[in-house]
Amino acid sequence: MELPLPLHLFIHFVLAVLAGYLVGRHFKRPLIGIIGGVCGGFLIDLDHVLEYFLVFGLHFNFYMFFNGRQFLTSDLVRLWFHAWEYLPLLLIAAWCLRRRTIVFVFILALSLGGMVHLISDCLINHYPAKNYSLVYRAAHNFSNRELFSPEQYQKFLDDRQAIGF
Repeated sequence: MELPLPLHLFIHFVLAVLAGYLVGRHFKRPLIGIIGGVCGGFLIDLDHVLEYFLVFGLHFNFYMFFNGRQFLTSDLVRLWFHAWEYLPLLLIAAWCLRRRTIVFVFILALSLGGMVHLISDCLINHYPAKNYSLVYRAAHNFSNRELFSPEQYQKFLDDRQAIGF
């Protein structure tokens, strides 16, 4: 079952705020935690906008964007921010900056928010966790055909045909 986009985004936002709040509360910096959680768990989706501009240039059409035309047109899934590889790097950065409490809390919340976002995407989108590895996607040329299951790729082809590709 595919969730409507507003519900999908609402889930990401609520989980991002919750993750950030929990980290921030633990370190007595709830606002910093919430900001970091929202950046990592909600604003991570700004790579969808980047993807759109990589495909269509600076011409922006809300309808095409919110219907994922950038993926249907390019047959690629790059999504530069949706990657497990950032989590260990962020945790190392947090550890290195652990004496600077505000930065430490922000990076931890950013990390947890990102992790929760990727896990929820795996569950909501029915994609395996490996698809959220930038290295894995690059090794498969970011190609939808190589990354999707046969059923998912057939749905992708049906969606493309429905809009006239």
